[in-house]
Amino acid sequence: MYNKHTVESCTAVILAGGESRRMGADKASTLLHGKPLVQHVLEQLQPLFVDVLMSVRELRPEISCRQIIDLSKERGPMVGIAAALEQLETEWIFVIGCDMPFVSKPLIELLASKRQHYDAVLTYTHGRPQPLFGFYAKSSLPLMHRRLEQGNRSMMRLLDTLNCCMLDEQQVKNIDPQLQSLISLDSPEDIQQMELNR
Repeated sequence: MYNKHTVESCTAVILAGGESRRMGADKASTLLHGKPLVQHVLEQLQPLFVDVLMSVRELRPEISCRQIIDLSKERGPMVGIAAALEQLETEWIFVIGCDMPFVSKPLIELLASKRQHYDAVLTYTHGRPQPLFGFYAKSSLPLMHRRLEQGNRSMMRLLDTLNCCMLDEQQVKNIDPQLQSLISLDSPEDIQQMELNR
């Protein structure tokens, strides 16, 4: 049983401003087991965070949670993450893609417990950092701004220069053995496979 709002000083931000090219339709509203992908994510995050909101390119009246609009002409997840850090008052944000419905609450709590003295806390799985599932502090914002001004929107290059804590794959598997938290459903084929595996 989880206590309500176990992650302190943090707002959860669901990134939903992408172009959904591989899906061919809006990812956030794509149905999985009869429910929009973003609703799966919302329901898993709400017990952990005082505030859960969506980062969007334009307001979405069909979504019940609070939304922040990224007005930048630039595209990419760093733009949405920077916009959230700018607009929110909490010292930290937890970032997750709207296409990642299999959230492990204990994994999020473990990541949250590692935040002290770092700018970001993420996982390192499948041989690479996973920048769209983790915590970012306001202290990371100046470096994001600098890189965006230089036209460099690569999250991987950003992580090379941030003071990051990264949980390795075995640490993640100790809590989430199948690494389900890090599964992103990018295409209709991904959705179909998950429906078949129900």
